[in-house]
Amino acid sequence: MSERILVIGFEAEHPLVDRAGFESDLSLAGYARGVVDPGEVSALLSRLSGGVAGQGAEARAESAGRLAQAIRRRRTEATELLRGGGTLLCFLRPLGPPVQVVWPGTRGATILHAYSWLPDEPSLTRLVIASQQEHGLRPADEGHPAWELIRAQGPRGARSEACVTNEPPAPEWHAVATDPRGRLVAFEVRVGQGRLIFAPPLAAESAAEGGTLLARFFERLSGALRPAAEPEWVWELALPGEAELRDRASGLEREIERLEAEFLDVRSKRAELVELHRLVTARLGNELAGATAKAFARLGFEVERVEPELLRLRSGEGEAMVTVAAAEGSIDSDPYWALVRRMGEGTGRQVRGVIVGNAFCSQAPSARGAPFSDLLRRGAQHRDVCLLASTELHAAVAASLVSPENEALRQRLRKAILETTGPCELKLLLGREERPTETPR
Repeated sequence: MSERILVIGFEAEHPLVDRAGFESDLSLAGYARGVVDPGEVSALLSRLSGGVAGQGAEARAESAGRLAQAIRRRRTEATELLRGGGTLLCFLRPLGPPVQVVWPGTRGATILHAYSWLPDEPSLTRLVIASQQEHGLRPADEGHPAWELIRAQGPRGARSEACVTNEPPAPEWHAVATDPRGRLVAFEVRVGQGRLIFAPPLAAESAAEGGTLLARFFERLSGALRPAAEPEWVWELALPGEAELRDRASGLEREIERLEAEFLDVRSKRAELVELHRLVTARLGNELAGATAKAFARLGFEVERVEPELLRLRSGEGEAMVTVAAAEGSIDSDPYWALVRRMGEGTGRQVRGVIVGNAFCSQAPSARGAPFSDLLRRGAQHRDVCLLASTELHAAVAASLVSPENEALRQRLRKAILETTGPCELKLLLGREERPTETPR
């Protein structure tokens, strides 16, 4: 595989970049790094559906056949690149109208769209993409090279043209960035040994700037790009000191691999902590639900995300249904009614109900008022529902991180959540005063 970068459908200039059109014969499978802009596929499909002036039905069918063949070929090439351990960057564009290609002389037809060339992976076939125009993207993994690519685009900033609307997203999709509503605009999917990364199109003012951004992105992913391997007979002409430097380079390469593994581990742990901080920053229910699920898992619960804003908890101490709510003021009764309709549904027994609320979500935790309304507190007493402020859950998670070996503490916290009716004050179990909650910058 070439260590250069093949860019398809996008203007980019750089010493390490090769360019090709989507219907070009230059194969993705010959490269370890590729970039595809589905916008070119959409343009080809639009031209196909609109037809060309003076072009008859037979000529249009021939054009459709060539495009369908190119899409099938690119799908095979993308699959080979990824299964061989390569990296493929795909700009997230609107899906556009699909086109039905009917084959002459048969009853067969094929539906083509901007992403028909993607590998036939189960999670990718479920991908749902919607158009949108959004600035102010938010990091979900600040250490990921795709977020560095977004952030590196200067004062213009990357602007998403599309987002993923799967609710919830597939668990194998690693979130990198979201729009303000919490929908994915950049994420990574592992395919075989390779990495398929979706990100917004580049906001580059020139082809040279775009090429530089892409070269830095791939360098950030896997270290400096290396030239093609030299023939073995070159070593018969080794210059003084060359063998020593080769051995030193091999040792450094092993050290880099070790550091890369450590970096990936640290990045994953950092991403979890950033997600947990959403307990006190989330302004949307599905955003809070993801952080809540991770928090309860940290406390030792088995967590199932039943719906975007509904969780099921299981542990040795009992079972519960959890709903979440975020509000600029105190949490009112809407989540209560949503919860009681689901408590015990399909199980034949009643389970504990829990409402996790991020109240006064725009304010610092120390300045927040009572998290739950009087009406909600009365309702909780009536149906034995636990009311858990997200600040309380955040403090409990912080304590479990400080003492990861303290299973007794986590057990007390689980019992309190499952046995409390009304407001649950977990901080009283922590044996320390509340500390200010800080949000990472």
